[in-house]
Amino acid sequence: MKRGEPAIIKLSQRLQAVADLTSPWRRIADIGSDHAYLPIYLMAANKIDYAVAGEVIPGPFEIAQAHIKQAGYQQQIKARLADGLAAIQSADEIQCVVLAGMGGRLITEILNREPNIYQYLQGLVLEPNQDVPFVRQWVADHGWRITAERIVFDEGHCYQMMLVQPEPVQRPYSPVELLMGPLLLSATPRDPVFTKYWTFKLKQREQLIVQLNQAQQLPVAKLQQLKQEIALIKEGLAC
Repeated sequence: MKRGEPAIIKLSQRLQAVADLTSPWRRIADIGSDHAYLPIYLMAANKIDYAVAGEVIPGPFEIAQAHIKQAGYQQQIKARLADGLAAIQSADEIQCVVLAGMGGRLITEILNREPNIYQYLQGLVLEPNQDVPFVRQWVADHGWRITAERIVFDEGHCYQMMLVQPEPVQRPYSPVELLMGPLLLSATPRDPVFTKYWTFKLKQREQLIVQLNQAQQLPVAKLQQLKQEIALIKEGLAC
């Protein structure tokens, strides 16, 4: 680092994996940016030329503004108080949008609100903290394709993230691909984090079935759902 240049923020493992997926795009929008750590890191590392840090809550928005000012990036990173993709203006010429650290259903709701924005976007980096299969299904249903996937452990939690680009999938994703990720499943060699996570989830579901079978009134629908998920996880781990 040269004298006068801002220090590069050290990101969490989760955010670092998200940051890596934004390459090669130089103009990004981080929606739900919170403290604006991601765009500040990318700017300091010379990985982007311009960014929008969107926040819908005043408190985090003000913190993002303060961090951007402290880093000296007021001209290159625009913090905006807005709901979802409404933070993006046509003059921003955004190439890639990041939606990370929120529920999968919220991510798809945000994406559904502004369909016109997809005319010029080249990529979406999505990191849902739940309902990941729901997001993968949305991707396939809306003319996008998953082109990269990552899975990381960070502070006791496992996170799945994906880069998607505007290209329809050649065939529908199968149930096991929706659950576990088409590229994570087909990776050679397979990511050890992937195997560790899904082995844990398999044991967790098997133990839950044992507990539910001891209930006075069997939750039939829940048991059926768990059995289906167990079958898919076994299929994925075996393939």
